[in-house]
Amino acid sequence: SACSSNEKFHVEGKVANANDEVLYLEASQLQGLVVLDSVKLSSNGAFSFEALKPESPEFYRLRINNKVIHFSIDSTETLKFSASLPNFATQYEVEGSENAQKIKEISLKQMELQGQVNSLLDKSRKGEISNKVLQENLTKLFETYKDDIQKNYIFSAPNTSAAYYALFPKINGFMLFDPLNSKEDLRCLASVATSLNEYYPHADRSKNLHNTGL
Repeated sequence: SACSSNEKFHVEGKVANANDEVLYLEASQLQGLVVLDSVKLSSNGAFSFEALKPESPEFYRLRINNKVIHFSIDSTETLKFSASLPNFATQYEVEGSENAQKIKEISLKQMELQGQVNSLLDKSRKGEISNKVLQENLTKLFETYKDDIQKNYIFSAPNTSAAYYALFPKINGFMLFDPLNSKEDLRCLASVATSLNEYYPHADRSKNLHNTGL
């Protein structure tokens, strides 16, 4: 059925140095990724997507090959991205959404943490540090990361999609926030779940949070 313009969100911008590359707009749903649209970029790199706005805040991504930009959509907003293919996932600019900017910050922090973890694991494999030192350093890295995320992205604004996004980082396949085994992690999840449930009680993500340790 036809949709009026106020029922859609828009994502547009330019990707430099990406001639003939395919840019995908994907929805990051609880059930998995869904491709919503794609475009083969020309030499000027311009693109424009539109899609139905979600009934409650949802997550999306722009992807070229294995390079990904994560963002959220809360309403009928228009987001504008500018990027270059070599640093597509790390050095892009985004306008039109404070949540998208916060998600960028969180994503970069996650990438930095993963790099630090990889470095420690590499030293351990080479025998340059003991297993005890490895575990001590990993614990310190995770605690520092989580303290930052809790203070600046979760408890400061638990009603935002950025706060929800911040709850689910994975390092080497393992969740950093574990509400089943940590009271502090449970407090983080409960803070976001309470806020989300207040505004969007029937949303799948609200129900999902309440099924994750609450």
